[in-house]
Amino acid sequence: MTMRLDPKLTALVVVDMENEFCKPGGRLYHREGVDEVIPRLQRLLSRCREAGAQVIFVRSVRFPNSPEFTRFGREPHLLEGTWNAEFIEELTPKEGEPVVEKHTHDCFHRTEMDPLLERLKISPDTHSILVGGINSNICVYQAVIGFHIRHYRVIVPLDCCAGWPAGQEMLKTQMAEPAYSYNVTLTSSEMIDFDR
Repeated sequence: MTMRLDPKLTALVVVDMENEFCKPGGRLYHREGVDEVIPRLQRLLSRCREAGAQVIFVRSVRFPNSPEFTRFGREPHLLEGTWNAEFIEELTPKEGEPVVEKHTHDCFHRTEMDPLLERLKISPDTHSILVGGINSNICVYQAVIGFHIRHYRVIVPLDCCAGWPAGQEMLKTQMAEPAYSYNVTLTSSEMIDFDR
């Protein structure tokens, strides 16, 4: 069934579509489906822009002294100032579209997301949030949870979410649970339409 959304009361959150994950040469490149997700998310982004919905980009960035490297021994990735941490060419913010930088998987933890939503007057009482990007069971999942616990209506077009097959399944299974499904809807981008 088609979901009709008021673009003035809708925001698209594009999560971590960066070279590290999305392009050959990135250490964490996802061969499993990301090439198919990019054009789908591009189309959804274009439709949101044309309809006048708010678009917010989320960018994951790390620094050499990030705890996951210094304390926990992970290989450095997504380092600030490198090609890896840049948005892919196909999904780049336009002038005026805000970018929320995060230093963990969570786009709300010690970021500007909450103040930004307040400034843009994007309210849980009025707005629907579309979430797409990479990785389905990590940063996309964390974004969905962040909006879910803030009582937004969250819509996840699964065809616009990339990740390992097991991660895709985890996102689908978790969000279908009654604890989440009352305000999180799983769908496909083709089933989303905007009021004119």
